[in-house]
Amino acid sequence: MKNLLSLKPYLLRYRKNLLTGFVFIVLTNFFAIIGPKYIGIAIDTMNRPFKIGSVTAAVGFYVFYAILSGFFLFLVRQKIIVTSRLIEYDLKNDYYRHLQKLSRSFFNTTTTGELISRGTNDLNAIREFLGPGIMYSCNTFFRLLFALIAMIALSPKLTFFALLPAPILSYSVYKIGSNMQKRTKSIQESYAAITNLVQENLSGIRIVKSYVRETFEVKRFEDLNRDYYRKNLSLAKLEALFYAFLTALTAFSLLPVVWVGGLSVIEGSMTIGGIAQFIVYVSMLTWPIISIGWVTSIIQRASSAQVRLNEIFHTKPDITANEGISPSVKTFQGSLSFRDVSFHYPGHENHPILKHISLDIAPGSRVAIVGATGSGKTTLVNLIPRLYDPVAGSVLIDGIDNRLLPLETLREQIGFVPQVNFLFSDTIENNINWGSRNDDVNDVIDASRIAMLHDDVVDFPDGFKTMLGEKGINLSGGQKQRACISRAVAWKPRVLVLDDALSAVDTGTEARIFEALLQKLPDTTIILISHRISTVKNCDRIIVLKDGSIAESGTHEELLKQQHLYAELYNQQLLEEEILSIS
Repeated sequence: MKNLLSLKPYLLRYRKNLLTGFVFIVLTNFFAIIGPKYIGIAIDTMNRPFKIGSVTAAVGFYVFYAILSGFFLFLVRQKIIVTSRLIEYDLKNDYYRHLQKLSRSFFNTTTTGELISRGTNDLNAIREFLGPGIMYSCNTFFRLLFALIAMIALSPKLTFFALLPAPILSYSVYKIGSNMQKRTKSIQESYAAITNLVQENLSGIRIVKSYVRETFEVKRFEDLNRDYYRKNLSLAKLEALFYAFLTALTAFSLLPVVWVGGLSVIEGSMTIGGIAQFIVYVSMLTWPIISIGWVTSIIQRASSAQVRLNEIFHTKPDITANEGISPSVKTFQGSLSFRDVSFHYPGHENHPILKHISLDIAPGSRVAIVGATGSGKTTLVNLIPRLYDPVAGSVLIDGIDNRLLPLETLREQIGFVPQVNFLFSDTIENNINWGSRNDDVNDVIDASRIAMLHDDVVDFPDGFKTMLGEKGINLSGGQKQRACISRAVAWKPRVLVLDDALSAVDTGTEARIFEALLQKLPDTTIILISHRISTVKNCDRIIVLKDGSIAESGTHEELLKQQHLYAELYNQQLLEEEILSIS
């Protein structure tokens, strides 16, 4: 239950609605308790010579108070249930906003299905607590309070016998409630596993079909679904047993009431109408007592869900926005400096990715980074926009440590095309325009021409309005890469990083794209990661990485003269081209 205290700020935000709802709860129960008094009056009136008008008046008053109780119950739902939807809306926004702030390392270790499950199933469990959970908890409290006051006023002795099962009830709620929480948490974890499996299978459906693994994946889904079914059934059985037990307990509590009440009527200490009124009060407690089990289940579900959500909300980003010492810096010249930079991933201190990298890149220059797979090329460029921070040393932009710059300002000046291309399920225009500051169609066209995409797109029936499937499935690999380059170019960055972003296009197209970048972005610092010597040889400087360190640095001609790693790579590619030409 203490986990739910983190919802306090949201409850305080809507405290006026909730307080008004509490007032209506008091009123609906107050009028509900008054009504049975007139049932007793009507019965006692009929037990002696009477006029039909007296009975009708008593029944009329009962109906009047019942209508008032129902009207205020309607207002209760309008206030509390509606408020729960408003808080759910706020929670979903805050959850999604928080996910946007988390660092890349978080998403490297947390599955998409898990995040979707927490943002849907778990948030829905919390919404049920904030709505029906709070409403029925308060309603049960005031119904019990007012009914007990009325019952004690009628007969303290009968009230004592009516409350005999109370200790058993309290113990049962405690024991079964804790069991419910354990089962609920297990159910939510199973749901997350199912969500993750479905998300991965739908995203990778082409791989599943290519390897003819449909039956295997269906079997995995069936196994998870069967486990989810068993856990839900187990919880449902426990809840059903709990509700049946509560119903039976309430029913049995009437037996001593009827027995002792009958003796009281015989003794003349109570009237038949009084006994009837008392039994109505006991009956009115039936649903509140039964609802204790339901509310307990809701609270346990919400508590487990809040634990899972708090794990996300309490996760702090490794990379935090910094107003720093230079909030006035809005644009860059584009000079970059790596000062004795080292890096390793968390938990891998003995396996450094970068080792004491020192490198200066002049503004507007074109620098290529080459090296074998795993040499640290991608990690090095990831430090520029602070996707990661170095564990030692610093990265300077225009002479300022990038950790001292506002994060938004830093990333606004950098265009980044990663190895893995990603396009949204939207039009080609909107995908490219997503990187434009001015929302101008001319920027889209210009950027597509620089990336050599324009001629391909205009041949499509809908041109730039062509809708893309998930991750741009209806484009070729080369077209997807060029679309991503167009998006980065439309951003008009001061620093453009191309991380092996031309691997899916032929060498001729690659050369034309790079030449267009040089002509159209003369003042932009371009950092190119590529395995093709034909592309990087025209750069102002080529950096060769080996095992996380700079092994060689210089121009194409200078590196060939050294006859080391770069020359070996160059000769190897020349040989491959000769073999291809012969074949």
